[in-house]
Amino acid sequence: MAIIRRREFLKGAGTLGVAGLLARGLAGSESSAASPLSRFKLGAISDGFAPDFEEALKIMKGYGLGWVEIRNVWGTYNTDASFAQVQRIKDLLGKYEFKVSVVDTALFKCALPGTKPVENEKDVYPYSGQMDLLQRAIERAHAFGTDKLRGFTFWRVAEPEKLFPRVAEELEKAAEIARRAGVRLGIEDEGSCNVGTGRELADLLKMVRAPNVGANWDVGNGLWQGEIPFPAGYEVLPKNRIWHLHVKGVECKSGLGNCDETFADQGQVDLLGQFRALLRDGYQETVSLECEFDAPGCSHLETTQRSLEGLLKVTARALA
Repeated sequence: MAIIRRREFLKGAGTLGVAGLLARGLAGSESSAASPLSRFKLGAISDGFAPDFEEALKIMKGYGLGWVEIRNVWGTYNTDASFAQVQRIKDLLGKYEFKVSVVDTALFKCALPGTKPVENEKDVYPYSGQMDLLQRAIERAHAFGTDKLRGFTFWRVAEPEKLFPRVAEELEKAAEIARRAGVRLGIEDEGSCNVGTGRELADLLKMVRAPNVGANWDVGNGLWQGEIPFPAGYEVLPKNRIWHLHVKGVECKSGLGNCDETFADQGQVDLLGQFRALLRDGYQETVSLECEFDAPGCSHLETTQRSLEGLLKVTARALA
């Protein structure tokens, strides 16, 4: 499938024209009434398209998207953005008519005191600064009109499951602060952290009583830990606590030990099965494309566009 370059899809088309073309074409000719953009709350992490937030929204709007996940803006992590930048984000969301699915944070992407991480990961923020980080993230959520923040489970140790009670305790503390502010915490399965698979995420959530802690289910990440994400990882998760999805393609060599990211419609992640299961289970929450690689011969923007096009085709097939 040819990559649609920015100059090609913007040239002489206009946002509404492009969105309509994609709804009929990329989003499937099966049924315009049941297009991916109407059934799934599809969006993407904005910096996958451009570090400039307005540029990213323009490109995403050209594909008919109406949801955005906010991580890095203008080269700065959103929780470090200035007051003026936060106001600019709010203005741009209104201008381009986007809703925010999730505000990304690096909450608990650090070493839990007294533990020895298996990798020499550098704390994004020290443990002592985590509650200040959470407060800034809550402010961003309120400013951008979402009730969801993404968080993690501390740098991974040799036997992570033994640490789950302590991780659960830390999440309960953060959840109480978030609850008072009307915010939910979506915990991601991330291989560098103590929860790296669907099964680990399910096991941890059993220990967390707070009703505002759920799953930011990354459908591909478990492959790096040897888990088949769908159906194995998904099926053990509590469906009512899955509040956001990250989707990507992952290609692994034999043994699932050597994996690399690829386009969303390629590799060993059964996204078609995953989206059909979301339909079966009545999923009503949000979904983001996460693209963090450069395909050979492509810029990062071109890679992200190609991955989005593949995702739209997969979701259209799920609806057929």
